[in-house]
Amino acid sequence: MAVWDVLSRRRDGDPWQVAGSLNAPDLDLAMLLARETHFRHGEGTTFALRRRGEDEVHECPDPEGLGGVIDKEYRRQTGYVGVGAKLKRVHAMMADRGLVIDHPRPRGHRRRERAGA
Repeated sequence: MAVWDVLSRRRDGDPWQVAGSLNAPDLDLAMLLARETHFRHGEGTTFALRRRGEDEVHECPDPEGLGGVIDKEYRRQTGYVGVGAKLKRVHAMMADRGLVIDHPRPRGHRRRERAGA
């Protein structure tokens, strides 16, 4: 497996700087791994890869997607609006198909705590 040096530019026009390295069998997988491991939080404007020991630099073909998902609605309560209603709709649909158990769950097999222990 080849070792690839990951090069990055913080801003357009900056020189390439080594951001790290990774192991990958080919250039395509190395590009994917570099994007996911080194640039998912928008750490630079673009990146390139260079196979260790070689001089050829392979620039990222599409740097527009760097930074990943920035929508963090899952951190707020409003991100879960409608989940209860969806659960009720799914429960009703499953009941129409006869796939719902309507009796309560059996009690667990927990040991009873001893008095005074």
